[in-house]
Amino acid sequence: MEGSANLAALDSSWMSSIRRKLEFQSHCAICHGHPPTIYRVPQSIRHIDVDAYEPMVVSIGPYHRGIPKLEAMEKHKWRYLHDLLCLCPEVSLEMYLMEMRSLEERARSFYSETIELCSDEFVEMMLLDGSFIVMFLRKLRESSLEFIYKSKDIEEPLFNTMWVLPPIVHDILLLENQLPFFIPQRLFELAVVSDKRSNSSHSLMENAVYMFNCLIPMNPKITPMPASSVHHLLDLFRTHILPSPQYINLSTNSYSHHSPYHLHITLQNLHVLPPIRPDPSERKAKSIPSVSELHDAGVKFKKVVKESSVMEIEFNKGIMKIPEFYVYPNANSLFRNLIAFEQCYPNIKTHFTAYAMFMEKFINTPKDVMLLKQQGILQHGLCTDEELALLFNQLGKGVNFYYSRTYLSTVYRDVKSYYETTWHKWRASLMRDYFGNPWAFLSLLGALVLLLLTIAQTFIAILAHLSKSSKT
Repeated sequence: MEGSANLAALDSSWMSSIRRKLEFQSHCAICHGHPPTIYRVPQSIRHIDVDAYEPMVVSIGPYHRGIPKLEAMEKHKWRYLHDLLCLCPEVSLEMYLMEMRSLEERARSFYSETIELCSDEFVEMMLLDGSFIVMFLRKLRESSLEFIYKSKDIEEPLFNTMWVLPPIVHDILLLENQLPFFIPQRLFELAVVSDKRSNSSHSLMENAVYMFNCLIPMNPKITPMPASSVHHLLDLFRTHILPSPQYINLSTNSYSHHSPYHLHITLQNLHVLPPIRPDPSERKAKSIPSVSELHDAGVKFKKVVKESSVMEIEFNKGIMKIPEFYVYPNANSLFRNLIAFEQCYPNIKTHFTAYAMFMEKFINTPKDVMLLKQQGILQHGLCTDEELALLFNQLGKGVNFYYSRTYLSTVYRDVKSYYETTWHKWRASLMRDYFGNPWAFLSLLGALVLLLLTIAQTFIAILAHLSKSSKT
């Protein structure tokens, strides 16, 4: 009786709210069968650099909607919606709204948190933010970025204000500032594909990759992939900078023959379960030498110029091949959001995190930056080399990561093995201290000649003494 009385005392509206949330989450998991892809950045990562995850001028999606400092961009969203409607007058505003409402439930399931917006507010947000993405990417592609390099009048107000363009690109690629890709894709299909008069032959994905190229040069040939496989714009960016499958398979297969983890899995399949012990290569990899340390050990750095990912680093017989890359001023935020996405999304391959953690150890001081710049491998738009070194030094804070199970595991192992070989360091020291300087080389050569003459003189004296002794 007491238990029934306590249950009766529970607030019915509170119970109903909990049931609705429980039913919603269960329904999403059953209907959509996928984990969320748009997350709040975990506090353990966020606190390292809060500004790297916060939008500066525009909110996309529900997480930062309504923030006062972002409201100025809302009028541009309405203007972009008007421009979208003008692309194909046959498709009415009502048709767009009906299409967005049909996607509402699926869109809500892409967010890791329950979105408290009512249905009308959520649908309006989808339409406004999706239209903004479609039209911004379209206008950016049509402008050809000529206004940045030339004195040229642009009809688009946002592009006439030079300061605002980089922050918009920055905000569009924040993890917390995403829309499911199928929302702008559907708006694009309705507006552009239906517009028979449109002169644009570029897909939404091609327009997005064009924007990405403003940040990091990529292969101009877009890897064929269905739009349905793209989670959001940050995921699309990540997909297009990843190493090729051939490179990844070659690296991971090379390492698997030596990996204790691989052995454990094999034994597990045989129902033999040895205790899992820490992989010694984890500790070794974490202390991978920096550029200057490897340079002192005789490692040569070679710039690779090819249409491939900047993440495809190779090491063989003392030569490290690195694709040339440029670090633009807001790269810190982009790198951190890519890492945060890989940290949050379950069962994803942490390839970019592996690259970032490699660079964290590889570029440790301004001298490391200078050496890569001298080889034409690295350029950056930051104020100083020290600022760039600091950027990489802090990328690994708060990140959980297994070095030995990455696509760069073979590079880690081979670099460490080469560096720990005493002969390589001795040879490099000899070449640097004596053969790298002509005067030092001449001094060494003179010393060797003097040594040889001394030995020869001693040898002749001994022979003369022996000859004299034999005669007596």
